[in-house]
This record gives sequence, C-alpha cells and structure tokens, in this order.
Amino acid sequence: MTDGRVHIVKAVNATVIGLDDAPRGDAEFDQGADRKYVLDPHGALTGVRPV
Repeated sequence: MTDGRVHIVKAVNATVIGLDDAPRGDAEFDQGADRKYVLDPHGALTGVRPV
C-alpha cells in the first residue's frame, strides 16, 4: 500500500493474462501454481502487462 490503496493484484499474487494464454494459465493452476490468474481478453487493464 503506497498511496492509501490496497493493490489487490499484489496482495493475492495475481497474474494478468490475455485470452490466448488462458489454456496455459489453466494448466498451471491445475498443477498447483501458487498464483491467481485474471483474464483480460480486451487489454482493458492498462498499466498491467499480460504475461
């Protein structure tokens, strides 16, 4: 928390991925990856680069 706001992506260890990367993210999650995945199919999350 740097500007009075909680940064959810950092707090829950989330990774923003594009729709093309969804199958890979799903496979990693099924194998027990220690992160959460947030789908951003339209690139609406500016300032956060998809993997």
